[in-house]
Amino acid sequence: MYYALRILTCVVLAAAAWWSIRLARSDAAFRQRTPQDVARAIELEPENVEYLAAVALQAEYSGQDSTQLLEEIARLNPRASAPRIRLGLAAELRGDPNQAERWLKEAFSVDHQFETRWTLANFYFRQNRRDEFWTWMRSALEMSYGDRVAAFDLCWQSSGDPQEILDRAIPDRREVMASYLAYVLSHNRPAAIAGAANKLAKMRTVDDLPLLYSATDAILDTYLWHALGNARPNGITHPNFEEPRIGHGFDWRLAEVPGVSHVPLDGSLGHRIRFSGRQPESCELLRQVVGGLRPGVTYTLRWEARTQGIASPTGLAWGIGKSMGEIAASDDWSKGSMTFTPDSDHAVLVLAYRRPEGQVRTEGSVDLRQVLTSSQE
Repeated sequence: MYYALRILTCVVLAAAAWWSIRLARSDAAFRQRTPQDVARAIELEPENVEYLAAVALQAEYSGQDSTQLLEEIARLNPRASAPRIRLGLAAELRGDPNQAERWLKEAFSVDHQFETRWTLANFYFRQNRRDEFWTWMRSALEMSYGDRVAAFDLCWQSSGDPQEILDRAIPDRREVMASYLAYVLSHNRPAAIAGAANKLAKMRTVDDLPLLYSATDAILDTYLWHALGNARPNGITHPNFEEPRIGHGFDWRLAEVPGVSHVPLDGSLGHRIRFSGRQPESCELLRQVVGGLRPGVTYTLRWEARTQGIASPTGLAWGIGKSMGEIAASDDWSKGSMTFTPDSDHAVLVLAYRRPEGQVRTEGSVDLRQVLTSSQE
């Protein structure tokens, strides 16, 4: 009996040693990453899903069908969503939406996290199945974290109705509602601001007050500017920074930044911004809500500027929507321009400073005048 036990123990140890060597050999082969070495690794360890996934990826890169490999990976790893998502997207590319939907729903059945919900929302968007799209978009946003801009962009591509988006896609979750309000403010969607702000205000979180006050300003700008006796906005208000300078609504708003001072030009219309060299490395300098625009029409923003003591590149740039226009260094008045296309009748124009890489912080001044917009129609 004793000798039989010793023999059995030796057999078990030998088998374990052999298996360890086999695993080591397959791992060493796999780490070479060549198609031949990966194939050798699979031969030694045929049910290793990492190896199979690598072969599937190689097949896709070479234009081959990886469906069988992915199905085998899904079978070996019943709790993994990634192979099921890949199978679903591949089926959609092949023109088989029913098979795609089956795989994507199976991915969700084994993994209820953000990725599977987001993938389903995108799938139904591409398939133009709007009811399912809204269901899965709301589900995805309920689990979302970090940057949600892509999700909000997709909502606005699906519908231009702010109430539909708010009701069907935006969950009553404070972080999501705050992100959405910030989004509609920054993307100049005035019709969507009040609804999102009202919902966020009802959640009564002190940290949201600055955002809600910004929403209040935007709403008041839109509805009260003309009621207060001002002309209806039509492009840039006070293009030469002339008096009276209201500093609210559709007028220029001068940012209060340490190391930056604002002064009117002596003897002529215009505005001077001075930098002490102690300003932040990046900061906003001026802002104006530009009204009276036509959505979808291309506009040109023009300006005249001159600089003193500022090297090139200046780090000074206008921004409106996704468009940017740099201000060049020039001792005399020089003209600059940029184009932009608003997606609503309002757009936020900002002049900002960002320290150019390799330069010290600017110490000097920039003068501005004749800031104007014109349509290209």
